[in-house]
Amino acid sequence: MKKVPLILACFLISLSTSFAQQVKSYTIGMLSDSYSPDMEPLAKQLQEQIIAVVGPEAGIKFEDRYMLSSEMDVVTAESNYNAFIQNPDIDIILAFGPINNYVIAQKKVYSKPVVLFGILNQDFISLPGKQETSGIPNLTYLITPESFKNDLETFRNIYPYSKVGIILEEHLTSLYPVKENLDKDFESIDAGYVLIPFENVEQLDAELEKVDAVYLTGGMHMEEEKLEKIITLINNKKLPSFSALGRERRESGILLTHSSEYQMQHFFRRIALTVESIIHGTNPGDIPILIDYGKKLTLNVETALKIDFPLRYSQLLMMDVVGDLKNFPSEKRYSLPDVISRVLDKNFSLQAEKKNIDIARKDLRLAQSNYLPNLTSSAQGTFIDPEVAKISNGSNPEFSTSGNITLEQVIYSEDASGNIAIRKNLSKATDENFNAAVLDAVLDGSVAYFNTLIAKTNFIIQDENFRVTQRNYEFAEQNFSAGQTGKADVLRWKSEMAQATQDVVTAQNSLHQAFHALNEILSNPINYSIDVEDASLDEGVFEQYDYEKVFKVIDDPILRKRFVKFLVTEAKQNAPELKALDYSIQASERTAALYMRSKFLPAIALQGQYNHTFSRDGEGTAYPAGIASPPDGTYNVGVSLSLPIFQRNQRSFNRQRSILQQEQLKLQKESVELALERNVNDIIHSLVNNITNIEFSKISAGAARESLDLTQTAYFSGAVSITSLIDAQRAYIQSQQLQANASYNYLLNFLQLERIIGYFFMLHTPEENLNFERRFMQFRLQKEATQN
Repeated sequence: MKKVPLILACFLISLSTSFAQQVKSYTIGMLSDSYSPDMEPLAKQLQEQIIAVVGPEAGIKFEDRYMLSSEMDVVTAESNYNAFIQNPDIDIILAFGPINNYVIAQKKVYSKPVVLFGILNQDFISLPGKQETSGIPNLTYLITPESFKNDLETFRNIYPYSKVGIILEEHLTSLYPVKENLDKDFESIDAGYVLIPFENVEQLDAELEKVDAVYLTGGMHMEEEKLEKIITLINNKKLPSFSALGRERRESGILLTHSSEYQMQHFFRRIALTVESIIHGTNPGDIPILIDYGKKLTLNVETALKIDFPLRYSQLLMMDVVGDLKNFPSEKRYSLPDVISRVLDKNFSLQAEKKNIDIARKDLRLAQSNYLPNLTSSAQGTFIDPEVAKISNGSNPEFSTSGNITLEQVIYSEDASGNIAIRKNLSKATDENFNAAVLDAVLDGSVAYFNTLIAKTNFIIQDENFRVTQRNYEFAEQNFSAGQTGKADVLRWKSEMAQATQDVVTAQNSLHQAFHALNEILSNPINYSIDVEDASLDEGVFEQYDYEKVFKVIDDPILRKRFVKFLVTEAKQNAPELKALDYSIQASERTAALYMRSKFLPAIALQGQYNHTFSRDGEGTAYPAGIASPPDGTYNVGVSLSLPIFQRNQRSFNRQRSILQQEQLKLQKESVELALERNVNDIIHSLVNNITNIEFSKISAGAARESLDLTQTAYFSGAVSITSLIDAQRAYIQSQQLQANASYNYLLNFLQLERIIGYFFMLHTPEENLNFERRFMQFRLQKEATQN
């Protein structure tokens, strides 16, 4: 009985050994056009795919010594291929790249199975591309859907270029009939082209000046650093770019990429299946050569913004979107202190308001000038009738010239003194009105800054929603194709895509409007390219708005009441509107006093004059005998006093009018004080709301994100309906908006509070801000002592 298990074990070992001996091993040699560290992961992925598809049916071997690169050289490619053909250890040859394809395609006989792939483009290969198989023993290749003509037509439908630059490596033009095929393609494309073959990036600069768009061909097998330099050069020239380089490079900075999301996976899978067919005995010449995968356009929004690309929003539905929208390319990027500094220095409205100060100063100088001497001079020439001159006894000669100088000096005038006092007060009131305008301008700039931040954040959130919706739509299409879901889901997601696209368009337009408003406040050209730095509660100048500290104060009802009273006191002390009203009241009081006192106080003035006769001629120049000739120059000095007795009762009426103005101004002052008290109370309650919104929105956003992830997973597995996923997605978007806006609204409300109390912390030194806190502590202690 014990011998049975032993016999069974021996049988199994024998069977296993026999099976192992039946598994044939295949060594695969790989030829590439170039080698770079970036290609290692792709090569590894291809090898793993082949091993996984073939499975245990055969032993697949890859060795480093059987992975050769031509380094883009035809002679080396020929040598590498011949070495593989002559090497008995290599069973299958995989050749990748246009150089290897060109060399191998020239052969007439293939002694080993050869698989060609990664050909430059189906437009420019010499192998027959119209048939389903190669028809050549031991040779197969893969024809991909890439086509220069299709790409160039697609590109022009999006951007109507006049002349496109087609970039490809210089050595390829000597291997393939590139120009001949392009000439033929452009017979049906209403545009011109410039073929730009190159070996180094420096060659491209001058050529790119000749074109208004760029097409990077799919044959550009180059290292990332070189590609990055090319794309940077193109984008710096603000040229729209299009390429079919592959989806894995869609975030490299190329504007538009035309490829499949799963292009590389499809490609590797197809190569693996081809190898499997060869191992199973299928002649490579009988293996299908066509490979197709769904291609889709990808838009890099960072590049689009950088080059000011005129994208039509209706085209978004056809595209995937990549790129980060957080940092917009701009000529100037503003922080809040930058905005405030610019407003104080350049705002047109503020500069116009400042002119009122200069005007008030001039009015004061004009009033003061009434006490300055008034010096005038005059000259005259006279001709009188000679007959009259004869009988004038020398007093009126026929011809005479004379002149005089007159000096007037007011010694005292109630009108002049009162006007000076009035103008002083009005000048001070103008100063305070300007101070109020400065505070308003700072707040207006801050509001425009935060409105822009809110619009920018909303645009980013709507863009994220668009991308999520797009992925869900693509997944629904895949499920529908596989028969897992109905057409209704696809149509619903298509509808959601249209709405998401419209939301992106609306959000972007709102952002542009916010930029325009901010530019207006900053006195920039309206379309000046700007961006705003994000505002964080715990960074930079916003650290002083520590909402946790503020919340501790306003969350306590007793402490909040004292805090409000302190702020109201500060507001009344600082408010330039109240100070301006005080000065206006003083000016009105002085006006009333002027009209009263001028009835009794005379105006006293000193006057002097000097007269001089320069010449006397003609008849009547001689005085009669015995009469002395008067001197040529004479002077007089006098003092005058004037007192208004009755001026149609106008002074009394003006005095009454001034008293009414005083009463009006005092009522306005009381109204402003009451408004300050109400505004302080209201803004404190708003801060309470914002602080709670900050905390609750964090919780809400986190929960909504987790809910969306769970619902998305459940929907993909068929556990929940499409309605549940759409609801979860909308809830997440709303929670994101609330979370972002909560912080911005808190900071904006705090700035509004500072405007109300007439004290912006950012405009004061740390010492002054510390004194502000000390005043509150003293105020608080005084109130507590009073109550105790």
